[in-house]
Amino acid sequence: MSSVSISIVLYNNTAKTVNSLVKNVEKSTKNLVDVQLFLVNNSPENEDLTAYLQTFKSTDWIKIIVPETNGGFGAGNNLVLPYLQSDYHIVMNPDIMISSEHELDKMINYLEENPRVGLLSPLIKFPNGEVQHLLKRKSSVLDMAIRFLRLPGTERRKAWFVNLPDGYSHTHKAENVPGSFLVFRTSIFEKIGGFDEKYFLYMEDCDITMKVNQVSNAVFFPEAFVYHEWQRENRKSIKGIYHMLSSMFVYFNKWGWKLY
Repeated sequence: MSSVSISIVLYNNTAKTVNSLVKNVEKSTKNLVDVQLFLVNNSPENEDLTAYLQTFKSTDWIKIIVPETNGGFGAGNNLVLPYLQSDYHIVMNPDIMISSEHELDKMINYLEENPRVGLLSPLIKFPNGEVQHLLKRKSSVLDMAIRFLRLPGTERRKAWFVNLPDGYSHTHKAENVPGSFLVFRTSIFEKIGGFDEKYFLYMEDCDITMKVNQVSNAVFFPEAFVYHEWQRENRKSIKGIYHMLSSMFVYFNKWGWKLY
């Protein structure tokens, strides 16, 4: 039976949210024999959250990690690297809910049957069941500008960029998967050194898909799904916009300034 580890990076989440997360993970992994959950508090100054997380210290399948400072989403997830002993490692956002143990079983079974796949991205839905069109093509300056500035008259290009109309109906190799729920073959996650920590927030998912595809294959797998309460902070705050622009410069400086 395969072993699975899961990391969830928290940031000022409530005790209620964390409790629901732990219960959901416990329920959705009940068919798995060996499971370890890592809860990373990326808001170490939040003493209430840190204190609440200590209540899980006696739970042998849960490990609490509290860094001295918040190094960002990727850095938070990388903190689990020294502890991983699993066959498969899941990176999961706090606003994700796994609908049942059957969904996770389908993902693991697919990876078991396809050893050349190093990263699996399932279908992601809003809580009301509507599909989220988060599966993207390789990022270009034009496509980022269209999405970020909401340029008019670009509907066809926007649809193409998120693999519409039929990219969500079948399993296929992926160029740019959403970071809200990622299932890695642990050996591949370790081989690529996890996330690039130069990204504080945003575009680390684009980057890690590129890294995986250099040594293995990233695949979109719509036969299984998770629910996601999508947050769009990069369009809500000056801080979010700053992080988005910073990540874009990091990404294009690393992978090349593809204009369109």
